[in-house]
Amino acid sequence: MNQFRKYARFIVLSILFGMLIISFGLWGVGDMLKAVGRSTEVAHVGGTKLPLYGWVGGAPVYATEVREQFNRQLEAIQRQTGQRPEQEQALRYGLHVRALEETIQRAVLDYAVREFGLTVSDEEVRAAIARNPAFQGTGGSFDPLLYRNRLQQARISEAQFVIDMRREIAASQLFGVVRADGLAPVSLRNDVFKLESEKRTAETIYVPDSIVVDVPKPTPEQLNTYFEANKAKFQVPEFRAFSYVMITVDDVESQVAVTSDALRQEYEARSAEFGTPEKRDVDQAMTDTEDKAKAIIAAVQGGKSLEDAAKEVTGNADGVIKLGPVTKKDLPPGPLADGIFGLPEGIAPAPIQSPLGWHIVRVNKIEAGKSVPFEEVKEKLEKDLKAQQAPDLLIKLVTDFERVLGKTQSMKAAAEDLGLKVRTYENVDARGQDAAGKQVVIGPAASELMQAAFSTREGAESELLETQRGEYFIVRTDRITPARTPALSEVEAKVVEAWQGEERRKLADEKVKAAVEKANAGTDFTTLAQELGLEARIAKPVTRFEADAGNYLSQPVVVELFKLAPDKTQSVRTGSGSVLVRLKSVEPPDLTKDKDQLDRFGKQLDTMVANDLILQLIAALRAKYGVTVDEAAFQATFATQQ
Repeated sequence: MNQFRKYARFIVLSILFGMLIISFGLWGVGDMLKAVGRSTEVAHVGGTKLPLYGWVGGAPVYATEVREQFNRQLEAIQRQTGQRPEQEQALRYGLHVRALEETIQRAVLDYAVREFGLTVSDEEVRAAIARNPAFQGTGGSFDPLLYRNRLQQARISEAQFVIDMRREIAASQLFGVVRADGLAPVSLRNDVFKLESEKRTAETIYVPDSIVVDVPKPTPEQLNTYFEANKAKFQVPEFRAFSYVMITVDDVESQVAVTSDALRQEYEARSAEFGTPEKRDVDQAMTDTEDKAKAIIAAVQGGKSLEDAAKEVTGNADGVIKLGPVTKKDLPPGPLADGIFGLPEGIAPAPIQSPLGWHIVRVNKIEAGKSVPFEEVKEKLEKDLKAQQAPDLLIKLVTDFERVLGKTQSMKAAAEDLGLKVRTYENVDARGQDAAGKQVVIGPAASELMQAAFSTREGAESELLETQRGEYFIVRTDRITPARTPALSEVEAKVVEAWQGEERRKLADEKVKAAVEKANAGTDFTTLAQELGLEARIAKPVTRFEADAGNYLSQPVVVELFKLAPDKTQSVRTGSGSVLVRLKSVEPPDLTKDKDQLDRFGKQLDTMVANDLILQLIAALRAKYGVTVDEAAFQATFATQQ
């Protein structure tokens, strides 16, 4: 038995060492050591998964990449709408799933590029960036400062942008096999163009629900039945009373001391911001020797023009270069800029030497610069300097608050210790409104305050939280008044109003139905409008994608309009009324007359078909390589945010 145990132990150790050796061989020593610090893998493109070892080959998709794409989506929404969605709301709408799909698609493209052996050099990437109009200055050339500023505004690092550009160039090579020209059949182009370009003219009558004025009051039985069936409409929401401490830069600005010397230094450093620099309208001629330059100057001083003198000495009819109005910063720093901005108007008495050669300069006009006096901008400079230094003091104050809070375990005690103000709200619902429906919780951080207050149990304090504006706050939920269903007697007036509103709508719908039947039986719209005591209108011709809200043609009404046969009428329900719409006339497009527009549309349609083919190609590549998603790892990636 002892001998057997010895051999068994030897076999087990051999297997373990063999597995370790294979692992080092497959992944490399560096990768094995770095695996601990790597982000969780949520998906994998291609490759083969071996039991015990994991993936061999293929392309991994890490949780950090998906989170970064998720955050990019939130920032894009914020730039478009001015509001950043809450994490829970974004997850509810499936933005995290979209982020995963987009990250996987990038990984599929990267893997395909490697599989096909496509390479993109650094020179190609630099050239593509330089050609991008978004990064070109006023002169049409690449502006490095503008480039960095645009990336900063988009909140993307230069390294990530270069990676994205390299991927885009490689993808264009990969998808270059798909040529857009002539992809869409002519018959399809013509049919779709006719559908999109057709215009229709409508007659409309707006019938408001308020046209019904004789709505009876409900009987007690009707009122009680309606209330029982619609209790949720009249529920009194949950109310909470809470107190909070908000720590902002206003709490530390008074502690920032700005000296006179600092203000002066800031003024000097930003002098260009507080005024306009001197400008000079300059012409120049250039030669390769000092003697030729002096000969040109002598000829000008003898009465010749600079143009004639330069032509005579150099033999070049285009020897004079017009620089136009320039500031000193527009010129290469050194003797040329210093020389030009040290001259009076007229021809320079001596040539100026630079690394480019000898310059003969003529100053045509001098526009003196203007500067704003220090005293006029002193207050702004002080405010700016305080704003620059305040964030550091804010972080210190927040750190001190957290330290005192850890000792006292009381928001109020910590605030008193540091001289911070505790503010309170009494009885507000989750929207920040009081019992009368008035918005009382207002301000940039209102939604964040309400979310914290309604996420904290009664008598407890939230964690110290940070707002999107970089401010910090903590909330204590002092009292919770649970939501409840009121008795009918408490909300009887609201219930009566709601019941009458529904009855009014039903009666109005009956009038609208009768009017539609009369219109389709032959009654003209003018007569029909007079019978209803309303106004008939003729809307402007619209395509199926346009509207004429001033004449009651909202998009839902336009959709119904394009379903109608000529002289037929239909009704469309709006929020507080209905629109009667009749098709008056149809204007089909003239393909011969609209040939240029038709050709442009054909190119757009070709591009759409090409894009569809590219999407099919991506789907085929994805199916070919295979994509495996680790659902548990993906859900865990956003578990903390949920």
